[in-house]
Amino acid sequence: MKPTAHTKVLDMGAEIAPQTKRELHFIDSYPWKNQLSAINISPEAIKLIKQYYPEIDAFVADACQLPYPDKYFDIVYSNAVIEHLGCLEKQKKMAAEIARVGKRWFVSSPNRRYPFEFHLRLPLVTWLPGRSYLWVGKIISYNHARNRYMFGLDHAGLRLMTASELKRCFPGSKIIKHRVTFMAETLVVVGGGHINA
Repeated sequence: MKPTAHTKVLDMGAEIAPQTKRELHFIDSYPWKNQLSAINISPEAIKLIKQYYPEIDAFVADACQLPYPDKYFDIVYSNAVIEHLGCLEKQKKMAAEIARVGKRWFVSSPNRRYPFEFHLRLPLVTWLPGRSYLWVGKIISYNHARNRYMFGLDHAGLRLMTASELKRCFPGSKIIKHRVTFMAETLVVVGGGHINA
């Protein structure tokens, strides 16, 4: 999307890792932090962003009800957030808000059709009907905070999306099926004016 020093960008679901576990996030590598706004529903995530990057306009907000006027941002960026909203209606609301406040957008989500689920770290569960993968995830799945597999975890807020669902949520946008292996692991939505994808 070729942002410049004058491009206003919103990072939806923004976060950074504590200095003790420094993995790079979008915010860490973005060069024009004074043009960056960041939202997350987690007060802890926003507190950490403000601590390390006070020049970023960061605050707690709901992705389904953004406190910005229409077309306020040049680019809205959201990496692997939309699948955490729990239901298709909320996912549609988030998509509508992105299209409302952004002139252009870049939204990524894991591919429901890929045979490995990265949140649960389980193979083939994404091919089960409906949301059966959540039932399997309750039996055993990976806990990212503890770095190990555990029993009885609740992933009720996880609702993986297909390319066709994303296309319906973002009409007129392009869906890119990004792959590193034999099929697309990630789906990327690019939309808005002047997109050359």
